[in-house]
Amino acid sequence: MSGADEGVAAWLSGFAEAAAVVLATPSECREAMLGALGRCWEELRPVGRHLQPYAHDPTGVYDRFETARASLERLLWAADRAATTEPGPVGAGPAEVAADPATASPAALSDTRPPLDDGGTGATSAPAVADEPGATQPDPAGRVPDGSDGGVAAAARSRPPADPLAGFGAALGALEGKLRAEQIGYLPRTPLSTASRPPAGSAERVTATWQRLHMALLRLPAHLRDEWRAQARETAEAAGLAVTAEDASDPDVIVPGLPRGLRTAERIPLVVAAPRSAAMSVREEIHNKLGTSPDTLMDLPSTDPRPMWAVRAEQALRLVDLDPELHVAVMVEDQPSSLASEEARLGYRQRLDSLLESAGSSQADDWPADSRLGAAHALDMVLGGLVHKRPAATDSWWWQWRTGVSQVLAPLAESAGYRLVPKAFSRWTMYDIDAYTVKNSVPGQSGEPLVQWVLWTPLQRKAGSAGNERKGRIVMRPQPQYGRQASP
Repeated sequence: MSGADEGVAAWLSGFAEAAAVVLATPSECREAMLGALGRCWEELRPVGRHLQPYAHDPTGVYDRFETARASLERLLWAADRAATTEPGPVGAGPAEVAADPATASPAALSDTRPPLDDGGTGATSAPAVADEPGATQPDPAGRVPDGSDGGVAAAARSRPPADPLAGFGAALGALEGKLRAEQIGYLPRTPLSTASRPPAGSAERVTATWQRLHMALLRLPAHLRDEWRAQARETAEAAGLAVTAEDASDPDVIVPGLPRGLRTAERIPLVVAAPRSAAMSVREEIHNKLGTSPDTLMDLPSTDPRPMWAVRAEQALRLVDLDPELHVAVMVEDQPSSLASEEARLGYRQRLDSLLESAGSSQADDWPADSRLGAAHALDMVLGGLVHKRPAATDSWWWQWRTGVSQVLAPLAESAGYRLVPKAFSRWTMYDIDAYTVKNSVPGQSGEPLVQWVLWTPLQRKAGSAGNERKGRIVMRPQPQYGRQASP
């Protein structure tokens, strides 16, 4: 680092301390500071990994930048929350300033801890109640008498949250921050940002965090998912919002319900034992595209794939609505793009509708076997081509769900002289990638197996026949570039 750079770094450290003091005191300067930081955050938000001119940045540099960007976002949330509470007296002493969770650290601007969704700095857990047994009561001015334990904990007890859900929201936010910090291989370090968030501690904020937390768990290996789900249940129980035993034990529940009308459970079965019965409850527009209806389902042959397509299409649309971090490659040549916006989700639904209609016609009109397989394979790309920026684990809920989508192709492939590639992706070589996938398959996150995820089910000719018109598409580890060598 040059001398000039060191001077800038030292200045930023001093600026962070001064900014924390300004933000702790209601004033015109505080409002100007918030506006400037907000504009700074908006400028930083679009910057992502491997976008020019950042292609040559070491991973560590990017991670530090991402953390700093998240810290700034957290500071803005904390300042917004502080503005909604009763302000302390101008010129408050250091202990009184530190008592506010929004300004607990004078170095908040440079804090590199994983952000918490509740808008706090992560320095404290859920606030204690003022009349907690053994707690020292403040005087009318909010000061803790001499001889008490004083400090941040005592001041926090003197300022109970206005909303009874605030403690639960803070605890959930802390749990999500811990999850993302520890599972960086599968989850981004920070949750998805949105332009406007419900107030911290509100029912909307709590249920959104609960949903986002459990959707993230679907991407972890099975044993880790179980451990984190148990922690989430314990957090809810501690707040008096116990998860029912049925939701806790039902393997089809992906988001457990919360009592008091906060949240109903979300159930999506991985195994569909009776597709025709399950398809009875699918939305009407899906049936219309496939050329089926609840009245005709039981008349279809047991080998007809349309009931299973209907069930999986209904599930896919629900997953797109539930998980704001999903991506999809809608067209073969596209890189997976985010489904966070309503416009992107509409495009996904339209593309899915089009391919459901084509695949449904192939069955209703008795197309040749190879044409039926072609229509089904195109549908597979969009129906099961949902993926996350950091692909889910191979022993995750998502992996099992994607495998279930692929299995719909098995009888159609068999009748057309193909089969699903039997080799486990963890053992694939570059030869397998060339033989069974389209060119330029999507590069993936480094440090994982060569093939990480399937966007489009790979098929192969039976009996070693020459040619393969039904190749798949996968997320693969990137090749060595920018002077870095991919691990073997």
